[in-house]
Amino acid sequence: MTSRPNRGGTIPVPTTTRGQQRSEQIVRAAAFLFQETGYQNVSIDQIGAAVGLTGPAVYRHFKGKYGILVRALRDQVDLVEQLTLYADTTGETPAQQLELFLDGLADITANGDESTLWRREQRHLEVAEQHEMVDYFRGFRDYIAGKIVAADPTVTPDRAELLGFAVLTVFSNTSTIRGNLQPDRLIQLQKAVFHAIISCPLPEPAPDAQPERKPVPWRPAGRRERIIEVSTQLFDERGFYDVRIDDIARAAEMSVATLYQHVSGKAQVLRAILERGAEGLLYVSADALAMAGNAHEALDALIRVYVRQALGIHGRIMHILTRDLLYLSEDEQVSLRETQREYVAEWVDAIRTLSGNLSGPEARALAHAVIGVLTDVTQAPDLRARPGIGDELVALAHAIALPTELIDS
Repeated sequence: MTSRPNRGGTIPVPTTTRGQQRSEQIVRAAAFLFQETGYQNVSIDQIGAAVGLTGPAVYRHFKGKYGILVRALRDQVDLVEQLTLYADTTGETPAQQLELFLDGLADITANGDESTLWRREQRHLEVAEQHEMVDYFRGFRDYIAGKIVAADPTVTPDRAELLGFAVLTVFSNTSTIRGNLQPDRLIQLQKAVFHAIISCPLPEPAPDAQPERKPVPWRPAGRRERIIEVSTQLFDERGFYDVRIDDIARAAEMSVATLYQHVSGKAQVLRAILERGAEGLLYVSADALAMAGNAHEALDALIRVYVRQALGIHGRIMHILTRDLLYLSEDEQVSLRETQREYVAEWVDAIRTLSGNLSGPEARALAHAVIGVLTDVTQAPDLRARPGIGDELVALAHAIALPTELIDS
């Protein structure tokens, strides 16, 4: 038995044979390629070349690319399960156990890029494996929630569930949060954020609070708008790659020939969807910021606009952006990311003004942490159905944007 270093101690890792080592090399190389360019954009030949093998030689270890993806995701699950065991056997109290677990999770994600694969590529799994991964995620969420309640019995299990999900999704967004931060500083920032989440006083729902209404898809009268609307729904449900042009035409109730009179293909539709989402968010945020008299009001306006958009019909676009931007050309990706930077710059300005001591990269990381948590929570059906979820998300967003440990340091 060998050990993997961890800032809180060591995590046991089983020894491996030479054949197992080669399989692990393949998995690591494939995981990196999946993270960089997307699972569907990677071939077996590319995976083989990354470890000095021919494509056919890879098949001696795995039946195909799908098996490698499943193995990579299960390896991540195994590592996190080892963390829970390590935390439970090393920490003396629930608070210490939670701290050790999150220290280890921060170390894994800050010094690697484990989060992208988990967050984006598991959608390519078949139904049984998807359910398996969802169960694992819920199990880790419940693990965190259980420790929160055990450490502070005044926190109800219902609230701890939301807090546990929010903490876990911070780490699943590490690849976006990272920016130019060095691993040590990224870990400090992550820890400050999860402490802010755990200690966040969530507001009590109003007595007459109702679950957020699920947006009803709009059916435009115009054909091009109808194409964009049904494509948004399909891309959100199934992912860009798995939607065919025939599917879009059928959902829009037109022939493929008619569809091609309005768009050149589904990549053009994806670009139109993402451009509309990015520019629209800038537009509505600018309207809200025009009424802000100071940085506190500006940050609150940005948070409330994003929560409203994420809970509304345009929340689907935010979801698609995180998963499918990589299927556009490099030039199109650069253009959309520039629009994103313009939007995030408003968050950075407000956070830096209010913090007084944070650098631009640090404030940007906090902005992305807020956006990631809001996006992921609003995509979870059980959480978005909570009465008063909008107010809870506003409170969480304020806590994440200005974590006490960073602001007071």
